[in-house]
Amino acid sequence: MIRKRICLIAGLLVSLFLLIFSLNFYFLSRLNEQIAKKDLAKQQKVPKSGDFEAKIVENADNLEDQYRTRSPKYLAIRKELLKNLRPSNYVNISSVWNAAKEWVADNEIYPAYAKGVGAVVRALQQEGIVRAKNSPKGTQLKLMLRLAGSQIAIFKPKWYEKDAVFSGAVYSGKDRHTAEIVAFYLGAILNLRWTPIAVGRRIDMRDVYRRADKELKETMEVRNGSQYCVFGKCFYCRDTEAVCGEEESNELEGTLLLLVPGGIGKQRSPWQRTYKDHVKAQWEEDEEYCDTVKERMSMTRLLDLIDAAVFDFLIQNGDRHHYETRNERLLLMDNGKGFGNPGTDFIDILAPLYQCCLIRKSTWHRLKMFSGGSLTETLEDLTKYDLLYPILTEEHFEAVERRLLLVYSTVEGCLQKHGESILR
Repeated sequence: MIRKRICLIAGLLVSLFLLIFSLNFYFLSRLNEQIAKKDLAKQQKVPKSGDFEAKIVENADNLEDQYRTRSPKYLAIRKELLKNLRPSNYVNISSVWNAAKEWVADNEIYPAYAKGVGAVVRALQQEGIVRAKNSPKGTQLKLMLRLAGSQIAIFKPKWYEKDAVFSGAVYSGKDRHTAEIVAFYLGAILNLRWTPIAVGRRIDMRDVYRRADKELKETMEVRNGSQYCVFGKCFYCRDTEAVCGEEESNELEGTLLLLVPGGIGKQRSPWQRTYKDHVKAQWEEDEEYCDTVKERMSMTRLLDLIDAAVFDFLIQNGDRHHYETRNERLLLMDNGKGFGNPGTDFIDILAPLYQCCLIRKSTWHRLKMFSGGSLTETLEDLTKYDLLYPILTEEHFEAVERRLLLVYSTVEGCLQKHGESILR
């Protein structure tokens, strides 16, 4: 009797064990199945960036003739741009600076048509320096110069020759001062007048030293008894990395940018890079990333960012990790990382465009208006009046035209996929 009970209990225990084992096996199988489905879904959200970029390039080779021929519509705009942006004389410097302050509204830094812009360009080229000090904001060396008439301008010095080529990451190297000049004129051409007015200029470093405040003088040195140098004050500024005036003239080449008045905000870009090798940001892995961006910002802000992406792609500025705003509208400031390598196109700069498949109708029409070489022709004509002309090499001009075709290709791909609804 006892043996029967023991056998019965043993049988029940074995049955219970088998039942528990079966249930565990079932639930583990279901769990693995769910994990596999999630992994598959995640993989489907990861865009094959190489394939996608190859498709953009392939489509660019097969664009319609309208994108490779010149539109006669650009001629009238080119004429007006030359008329308004060409340096012009003025009588009263205070009225020139006051007019420039009154122009600024939201992200419009200067008007589309106003002869006064040419006067501002001339004033930046020639007005004397009254006071000089460090501009500690940012990662790059900059000087704040007070010009005659009490106008503040930012001076970015030359670090490289115009034909210097940067390999590696899109954000490699220090700022290229000429990129700021091109950004100003390109913004005018594309009617994205969100860039500061910028001119090339050579400043006498002896004059800067005489006008410098105490803090700036502490970041300056005189080499060989006569050559004036400055390393400044910024995040990456080092006394071992100074820029100097030329040995005989003590002139330092650079770009002078008119200070944008008003309160300037700063926001982190949703398409910010990680700046770490082999570490990707969310936008680089999730093809539906734009959906999350749409949930947390207005359509106006998103369209501003897409305009900025097109602009940055043309100049190859892949370093807009943060962006400036004025009255909640985007500004295109700090464009110094443009034009690093004319032989490379970092198509991922266009991510806001190809992930969201949205673009302003006005921007798209303007881009199409400057097809077939007319964009760089107009850019060349405008920069001829700069004191540092030529601003870009022929290789960079060719690169801008090549990248414009890639922008056309990207928008055409969106149009084929979604139709006219992408135009806002």
